[in-house]
Amino acid sequence: MSSSAPSTEKAKNDRALRFYRDALGLERLHYGMWLPDDELTMEALKAAQKRYEDFLIDSIPEGTRRVIDVGCGTGELCLHLKARGYEVEGLSPDINQKKMFAEKVEARFHFTKFEDSQLEGGYDLIIMSESCQYIPLDKVFEVAQQALNPRGYLMVCDYFVLDQNAGELSKSGHDYNEFLKKAEESAFEIVSRRDITLDIRKTLEIADEWAEKILLGADILTEKFRERNPFLWKIVKWFGISKYEKLLSQKVLIDADKFCAFKKYEFLLFQL
Repeated sequence: MSSSAPSTEKAKNDRALRFYRDALGLERLHYGMWLPDDELTMEALKAAQKRYEDFLIDSIPEGTRRVIDVGCGTGELCLHLKARGYEVEGLSPDINQKKMFAEKVEARFHFTKFEDSQLEGGYDLIIMSESCQYIPLDKVFEVAQQALNPRGYLMVCDYFVLDQNAGELSKSGHDYNEFLKKAEESAFEIVSRRDITLDIRKTLEIADEWAEKILLGADILTEKFRERNPFLWKIVKWFGISKYEKLLSQKVLIDADKFCAFKKYEFLLFQL
């Protein structure tokens, strides 16, 4: 198994990846696709993530052979693509993803950012599952076109920003209209699409539920300290206020109602 040379920039060390896998036992890192009657449990989340993966694989056009997964996470999708007979490769600038991919998938891995990659071309399909948002918008279609065969496909499944004035919710994800405009200006055309915003909603609901439990637990654990050391607690709050305020401001990111109001999670399949 060979791999591309790493980017000249320092490789990203994805702590979230290790938390999801080592602490929560999740092999997949995306939102998943829930059923309306699913309960908010860890097992249901895992099933939703598997359902999402199956949806992506089932959406691959006939005749596709060579596939590259951009932002390949732990390599779970590549593992199952390979099991279905596809010739697969992974790409990521993250050192942990590189390590996990090597442990799980016997396939080529490109240790680089997509926009810095020098892919030799010849791919039938590029998959960007929640990774498109990290790639500069002016590079997404340009680099994809260089890497694909004539009439090749680009599969994007990700969330986009609908309102640039939505505070924290506007800081992650490409602007939806700008993304579609770039796509229209490119050599690609949309051949299939599906809005799955409501299908991923319960991931936000379960994350918010966990966050509330963590905050309640922290409050209970510090209760005795606050009662016995009121002065010290004021100092702790004073020094930690910026982190606390940041935590509260970012909690909106897992507010399901606000997410669905200001963002759109969409599956888009493009063809050259």
